[in-house]
Amino acid sequence: MAKSHAKHWFWAWTVLATAQKEKLRGPKARCEVWENLILLRARTPREALRKAEKIGHAEAGDCRGSLRLDGKPAICKFMGVASLGLVHDGLVDGAEITWRLKRCRQSAARKLPKPREILIKEAEQELNDVQRGATRAI
Repeated sequence: MAKSHAKHWFWAWTVLATAQKEKLRGPKARCEVWENLILLRARTPREALRKAEKIGHAEAGDCRGSLRLDGKPAICKFMGVASLGLVHDGLVDGAEITWRLKRCRQSAARKLPKPREILIKEAEQELNDVQRGATRAI
């Protein structure tokens, strides 16, 4: 079978955990877990996974010693990739990146979407935080 030279878009959920340095070896120590959905352009799933792992490792560290968790020195560790998949649609407005399927009662399904006002408020807050950060960087 001939190898394709075309690149495809993949998505991956990377997992990073921030823990206090003094409790780093304690398997029961509390930590903050970040799951990040990232997009990757690659020829094969193997290449996409390598890229996701490289990005995850690059995000790990202690911010030159300034990272704190509950006021104590902390470190962010790359835990791995939780899942990896192919983006089937082209990247345009409305493109489906990934999906989840679950079975539940309709009453539970009605509770899954958030009210529009809350969605807008949360997204505006996140955008404002990013814009303030960009202003400080200049």
